[in-house]
Amino acid sequence: MQRETQLQIEKSSSLGHTHDYDIIVVGAGPSGMSAAICAARAQLKVLVLDKAIPGGEASTAYRVDNYLGFPGGVMGLDLARQMEEHMRTFNIDFVCATVDDVRSMGPLDQKVSTDMGRTFLTKAVILSVGLEPKPLGREFEKRFFGRGVSYYAQGDGRSYQGQHVAVIGGGNCACYAAEYLAEHVDRLYLIHRSGHIKAVKSLHDKVLSNPKIQPIWNSEVEDAFGVDKIEKIKVYNTVTGQSIWLDVKCIFVYVGRMPPKEILNLNLQLDEDGYIITDEYMRTSLPGIYAAGDARSKQIRQIATAVADGMIAAVNAGRDISSTGAR
Repeated sequence: MQRETQLQIEKSSSLGHTHDYDIIVVGAGPSGMSAAICAARAQLKVLVLDKAIPGGEASTAYRVDNYLGFPGGVMGLDLARQMEEHMRTFNIDFVCATVDDVRSMGPLDQKVSTDMGRTFLTKAVILSVGLEPKPLGREFEKRFFGRGVSYYAQGDGRSYQGQHVAVIGGGNCACYAAEYLAEHVDRLYLIHRSGHIKAVKSLHDKVLSNPKIQPIWNSEVEDAFGVDKIEKIKVYNTVTGQSIWLDVKCIFVYVGRMPPKEILNLNLQLDEDGYIITDEYMRTSLPGIYAAGDARSKQIRQIATAVADGMIAAVNAGRDISSTGAR
């Protein structure tokens, strides 16, 4: 995948031209890159579209401890870079753009449009759109976003070296974020609405034994104060009914993830939580549209399952294309 190729695509697209592909992959996380590599190996013409650089949520993870082949764990950013390097060894086009719309006009007739007015035609689309952070739903969240409210510990954590911060949440992601941030900050409050954290035992033990991390159980952040940036947060205890103010410079929100609300303009069948329903072949309810990775309705969401989803989606998309004699 050469820089010249991408520039050529963008130049042509800006002139209103379209480009035909066998498969367009929307999203460049582990599932998207896996799908693209698998399709390219089958000599299919592939385009990957993503609003950010390849890596997806894997690149935001502090450390990945459960991916096969890395017994000592691997930094999320390093793993994402290795995946990108692998993808770049194939003839795969990549355009950094936000996908605004996907239109299914038939089993082998899909149209993908971006926010820059570019339109691409393809025989199949693989949706690897991942998940986005779930917000707290509090008024102060938008007011202080980027000024003391963050959803990305690894990206913003170093900005609060030696200061007091809070992590909201009690799952694996929240605990990984707390573990990472504790290496840089002076004091970290782990605020969780339950009376215990839900991380795997090894991570659970590390977090609770860290002298810099102070858990605050059965509590929620209900307000924040600051002139320009966050200076204090109001924490409400749901058991005692009492509130306290804590001096913190940033809160890192890790209360879950959810499918993008704009799952594109498709009439796809979704489950009750908004995840895309597929069959075991990664086919969605629309012919020619496939889904892979975390946005798919399934039991386990890990990098390993995302990579597998991407491969399965690409294999079956390729078979469906070939079976029609369209290639």
